Amino acid sequence: MGKRIYCSDVDGTLARQGYFLTEDTCRLVHQLVEQDVWFTIITGRFLSRTLPLIQELGLKIPASCLSGALVYDCAGERILKVWPIPQETAYEVLRRFQSLKHNSLAVIYRPEENRCLLCYNKSGSQPFPMDKRNEKGFLHDEVVESQDLLPLLEGGQALLLDMAGDEERMKKAYELVKDLPGIHAYLHESPHNKGFWVLDVVAADSGKGNAVRYLKEYMQSDTSVAFGDHYNDLPMLQAADIACTVAEAPEELKAAADVVLPQTPNCVPEFILEQEKRS
Repeated sequence: MGKRIYCSDVDGTLARQGYFLTEDTCRLVHQLVEQDVWFTIITGRFLSRTLPLIQELGLKIPASCLSGALVYDCAGERILKVWPIPQETAYEVLRRFQSLKHNSLAVIYRPEENRCLLCYNKSGSQPFPMDKRNEKGFLHDEVVESQDLLPLLEGGQALLLDMAGDEERMKKAYELVKDLPGIHAYLHESPHNKGFWVLDVVAADSGKGNAVRYLKEYMQSDTSVAFGDHYNDLPMLQAADIACTVAEAPEELKAAADVVLPQTPNCVPEFILEQEKRS
């Protein structure tokens, strides 16, 4: 049997108790990495919020963030690959977002600098929920606030366009952009914050499913195994050779999965350790 690559979503999947990883989870993942198991993460988080996870878990092979729009070389500490939204479509998405007069965000990659800008506006009194600083000193993410995000696209490539809020407004935003060319629009309710809806727009050739395929090819792996817990993980499960989901996942994900993991705090690393022991 050839070497497998294991790709896990973070929030709700690897991080079973919430946003943060437990000491036990980190210990088990360290055990995987020390055994030279090809384990990595594919997450919707920004790069600045993914970097601490990479460091905490001691990951060695590339990881993916921004819902599959960016691959980061953990060993070389650099952005390895991006999938940008077509420029004209990115402009149109932002124009339609801004017509709703609601908070929106754009992650813009600067190729010459090999880093990203986190660009967001504040429409009204509600701030966009995000951290303004990170311990990496903006090496990879720099926060830029502007009422008009359109000029910030000049000289860069949009990797993720994002809006979050109540269900009615997010569904309206989804209808405005879902049929535009060259993109995928993912609308889902946060599994950790009931009533809070998120709309992510990425390039059509991007997404978590594409990330699984890219990482498998990049590592020249024979088999890809993916772990997810929510609707935005479905493309990843469908793209993997072996799809695993958690016990609390929606029925649609369970139907797409080859394995439903037990309802335990460390079901992902424990499953991988067991598989590697058998091989």
